[in-house]
Amino acid sequence: MILVIGATGTVGREVVAGLTAAGHRVRAFTRAAARAGFGPGVEPAEGDLARPETVRAALAGVDGVFVLSAGPDAAAHEAAVAEAVRRGGVRKVVKLSSVAADEPVVGAYGHAQADAERAFARSGAEWTALRAAGFMSNVLQWRASIAAEGRVYQTYGDIPRAVVDPADVAAAAVVCLTSEGHGGRIYRLTGPEALTAPEQAAKVARLLGRPLEYVEAPPEAAARAMAAGGLPPAFAAGLLDALADPDPRRGGTPLPTVQELTGRPAGTFDAWLLRHRGELDPRQAPAR
Repeated sequence: MILVIGATGTVGREVVAGLTAAGHRVRAFTRAAARAGFGPGVEPAEGDLARPETVRAALAGVDGVFVLSAGPDAAAHEAAVAEAVRRGGVRKVVKLSSVAADEPVVGAYGHAQADAERAFARSGAEWTALRAAGFMSNVLQWRASIAAEGRVYQTYGDIPRAVVDPADVAAAAVVCLTSEGHGGRIYRLTGPEALTAPEQAAKVARLLGRPLEYVEAPPEAAARAMAAGGLPPAFAAGLLDALADPDPRRGGTPLPTVQELTGRPAGTFDAWLLRHRGELDPRQAPAR
């Protein structure tokens, strides 16, 4: 049995699908099991990372666990998961991390990811960290401004990022969960090309067949938007520090890791856009 924490997220759902397609028993940890919409073969486990007793219950009888959490409490939540893993004797852990955890660590967000990795390293499990570059799906945050204004807004958009398809991250996680030789390993996952935000926006515009204006948003405006969305100022500042990091070693240089792990090339940004064009512009039909 493999437990997927973060099972209803963009990556988590792909991990669940990949594991079940490969014939593995899956338990999906979610705060609202009735609304999760998983099909046959997936055992729901309702709980909350803020309630460690629900994590311990979900880990019962589990051989491996995929861990994905987000938000300002993620580091504390994952430390609690690591302790539950230690107590429960879980054999294998795959944690979705970030290239922001690469040394030298920059900003509070990177330090939180690195701290969580160390917690799993101390858990006694065979642990693997998947340090992902930015996700291609992050451009979905442009939907509202595309529809309303024909504009996209981004902060530190001039920094090239080798954004990765979340499906590739999930495929790498499935490999690490279901095969041997990944204990103690840190894998850096990127897409096949480094793109600036204006270059991404130009690709979106070509796909949608309409002009889009790129607007470089100042960090202060991004911080206000994050605060309006409920993020604590310190956490928002940590995210902006990670975005501001120009070091190409942290997500700015394409790496072959996805192909090395999965046996197939990492998906391109263009291919991701084709699959998700209906989500970027409701006037367009999704690609089939």
